[in-house]
Amino acid sequence: MEILPTLPKVDAVITDPPYGINTKSDGSGKLSPWGDLCNSAYWYAAWISAARARLTQEGCLWTCLNWRSLVTFQKAACDIAWPIESLMVWDKQWIGPGGQRGLRPSYELVALFAQADFAIADRGLADVQPFPVGSFKPNGHPAEKPIALMDFLVKHSPGTVLDCFMGSGTTGVAAVRAGRTFYGIEQDPVWFDLSCRRIEQAYKQRPLFEAEPQRKPEQIGIEL
Repeated sequence: MEILPTLPKVDAVITDPPYGINTKSDGSGKLSPWGDLCNSAYWYAAWISAARARLTQEGCLWTCLNWRSLVTFQKAACDIAWPIESLMVWDKQWIGPGGQRGLRPSYELVALFAQADFAIADRGLADVQPFPVGSFKPNGHPAEKPIALMDFLVKHSPGTVLDCFMGSGTTGVAAVRAGRTFYGIEQDPVWFDLSCRRIEQAYKQRPLFEAEPQRKPEQIGIEL
C-alpha cells in the first residue's frame, strides 16, 4: 500500500495474495467466520483498488485464490464496483492433502479483473486450464505457484507486469521469459532476496527461450 502509489502505470497485475483463510479464535475455529471474511474483503478491496489505479485502460489484473477465499474476493469486487470478469479453474492434475471427511483438493482458481479496453486476444481460450504440480516446492515458498501457470497469465496479458505479492518471484521470472518489464513488491526480505536471485538468473538464461526482441526492465523489485 505504501509502494503502489509510487509506481508508474503498468499493463497487467499478476499476483498471488494471502488467501486469508486461517483466522481462528481457538483450536476448533469460529462458529461463524463471516466477520473475518468481511474484514479480509476490506483489505482485498484496498489493495485491488490501489493496484487498479496503476493499470492502463487496456490493462488487467489476475489474482490467485481458492474456493474458501472466493466469497471474500466477490465481496471486495462488489464493494469497489469492479466485477470479476472471468474465473479460471487451475487443474493441478494432482490430488492434494485434505481432511478425513471431504473431497481432496485438485484445483485452485484465478480471477480476472478487466479494465474497460482489455480483451483476451484468443477468443477460444477456455476457463479450465491444466498446469501439473505436486507437493514439492522447488524454491521453498509454501504458496509457490508453477512457472507454467505464470507463463500462461503473462502470455495472455499486455505489456508491463506488476506483482504486488511477489513471494519467491515466479511471476517475475515469467515476465523476464516473455521479455516484459517487471515490477515486484515483497515485504519479507528472505523471499525478496530469493526473487531477485531468480530473476537475475532468468535474465542470464533468457537467450535460451528468447522468441522476440526483448526490453530491458525499468526495475526488478522494491522491498518494503
